[in-house]
Amino acid sequence: MATKTKVYIYNGHSDDVFTLAWSPDGKRIASGGGDATVQVWDALSGGHEYTYRGHVDYYWGHFTSGQQVDTVAWSPDGKQIASGGTDNTVQVWRPQ
Repeated sequence: MATKTKVYIYNGHSDDVFTLAWSPDGKRIASGGGDATVQVWDALSGGHEYTYRGHVDYYWGHFTSGQQVDTVAWSPDGKQIASGGTDNTVQVWRPQ
């Protein structure tokens, strides 16, 4: 019987993770969750690369309430990510 081995555990979301997607080149993972963020991870090293907060409400210098991110998808060339959430928006952005 084959043994299963964890390669990485990505920590960074402060709430449930609802969706994830591998980049077309297999080098990064984008995950979206109940904390209204999309996290981008280096799939080869396990390092955190970027947090996108476009689905979070921002008021007077503070994050107030967020909407969950339900879906993420990479563009075919891997240069952009589309994310959609319960804020009723689809946002297309470039990961840093």
